[in-house]
Amino acid sequence: MSRLQDVTVVITGGGNGIGRAGALAMAAEGATIAVLDLDDDAAAGVVTEIEQAGGKARAWRADITSPEQVGTAVDEAIAWAGSVDVLVHSAGIVGPSMLKDMSVESFERVVAVNLTGTFVCLKALIPHWIENKRGKFIALTSPAALRGQVGGGNYAAAKAGVVALVKTAAVELARYNVTANALLPIAATDMSAKVREDPKLEEKFLSLIPLRRWAGPEDIAPSLVYLASSDSDYMTGSILSIDGGRTI
Repeated sequence: MSRLQDVTVVITGGGNGIGRAGALAMAAEGATIAVLDLDDDAAAGVVTEIEQAGGKARAWRADITSPEQVGTAVDEAIAWAGSVDVLVHSAGIVGPSMLKDMSVESFERVVAVNLTGTFVCLKALIPHWIENKRGKFIALTSPAALRGQVGGGNYAAAKAGVVALVKTAAVELARYNVTANALLPIAATDMSAKVREDPKLEEKFLSLIPLRRWAGPEDIAPSLVYLASSDSDYMTGSILSIDGGRTI
């Protein structure tokens, strides 16, 4: 398989969940993978899996809210691979709480990681893409961005901001042959663990999904391959929902 031959992808949060599944799937299609993650061991494990399968990958530890750390990692990835063609921004956190109980600190932390972190990573690559006159920005968002989320107002607000950021990037960067799209998934990952561990909460959550089941991270990964490939070259400013029908 070679849909991503000669393509280098930076993927944040690539050590676990959808990020990990996407990294493995894109590597299987020929991509060179730069994994950015706070979890050194998880990122190293993904790199090992890719290399054992005959692919090329390297890991960087970076806090995505730090322009300095992200900038250094991106610069080193460009020097290592020659260029970076695609950014997949998968890193994120949750901080469950009802609005009446939510602290300002919790709100700001979730927004900082999920929204500001997305901006920091995108901004680090814009000059490189403008110089090369090509690039692809893929940001993971959530059904919460479009429908709200009980007990997750901070997360919903941040992910709605990601959608707006993607659409703005699409219109601003099109002149440089840079596309920007959002992927809206629902999957069984660490971020959804608390829901899945509570039978009543899980039943209520799944009742809102027409397909009535969770996707696995591997079910989301093919969409990342598509968005990273030339198949999506005429697609920008779009939201691709892989959510079992949740946002219908």
